[in-house]
Amino acid sequence: MAKQQAPARLERKATELRDLASRTAKAALTAAPDRQTAVLDAAEQIGRFADNLERRAKSAHTAPAVAELPSNATTDEVQNSRRRQAIRRGSDVYLPSWSAMAQALPNPFLRSALFSAGRSVQTDNASVLSGDSTLLVAGKEIASLRNMTLTFSGYELCQFDRLVYATCLDYYRKAPLCPEDSLRHVRTTFYEFARRMGNEYSVKAHRAVRASLLRLSFAQMRLRYNRMNIEVPKLLSVTFEDGGLGEDFKGSDALLLRVTTSVAELFGPGAWTAVDNEAVRYDGLRGWLASFYAGHAGPMWLPIERLYLLSGYTSHMRNFRASLVRALEKLKDPRTPACSRVARFEFSTDGTRVRVVRSEWSTHSND
Repeated sequence: MAKQQAPARLERKATELRDLASRTAKAALTAAPDRQTAVLDAAEQIGRFADNLERRAKSAHTAPAVAELPSNATTDEVQNSRRRQAIRRGSDVYLPSWSAMAQALPNPFLRSALFSAGRSVQTDNASVLSGDSTLLVAGKEIASLRNMTLTFSGYELCQFDRLVYATCLDYYRKAPLCPEDSLRHVRTTFYEFARRMGNEYSVKAHRAVRASLLRLSFAQMRLRYNRMNIEVPKLLSVTFEDGGLGEDFKGSDALLLRVTTSVAELFGPGAWTAVDNEAVRYDGLRGWLASFYAGHAGPMWLPIERLYLLSGYTSHMRNFRASLVRALEKLKDPRTPACSRVARFEFSTDGTRVRVVRSEWSTHSND
């Protein structure tokens, strides 16, 4: 999994260190005379750490989402830059690099209700396949974290769409994205696409993937994230070369995918996460939680009501806590990939907040 030092995370840590430095300085007032100097020195050192983190956060805020490399940049230069973010080399724009054992998505997609944990979206596959426009939404604000505003238009999306879109991006793991003014595309088949997703091919899977790709092709969004405005006029374009609705679908039916360079703006430094292939395939609330926590650097207390909104859970809030517990218990399974495996979780005394500790994080009791 790609671990990123997001600006918001750095700022939060700097604030925590500032508070610690202040409390340490106050403690010096009550320390023994022979210890006061040492305690004040410690407070000053902590303050310097906070300064360094704030400088790094400011640098990350101002760094361009897509790193510009010279047209003659070496393979090593390209590979090193792509470990951190999207890059432009000459006229070619590449997404960041990630392992073949994972799939990557922008953090705003994983930390919002964009890909809802609800399952009702897929019940409308037939309506989407028939071109029913009554399901389309316009300018809908999607529940997201406080450092983000996401406005969406198109068909509402679900966890299956997250898997399908991650699979589309996987075709560009090594290839450059399509220029906005080009019709260049990736050609594949429904059979190969289903296998790349990690599923078996069937006519039912064919219809589900086709409906998902149509939903994704209608998606448009405006995003305010890390003090930047990003507009994505189209997540992808898709063309089907088959018999069409009402005909016999076949695994050999061709699928033409096109993801353009505008998507690269979502893959800036600290703005994306690569999640293990197995965890990417989890569905429902379990799938949403696996991806949500995979991109975080450490445990934190979160209001349960906030998680309810962020996940897009469709049942009543009173049912959410029980579903949350069941999903987290499933993520504690030893077979869960390390990037998403939960070591433990706890609720606050008043029952309004939850704290999740992933296995990859510190195992100390005070982490």
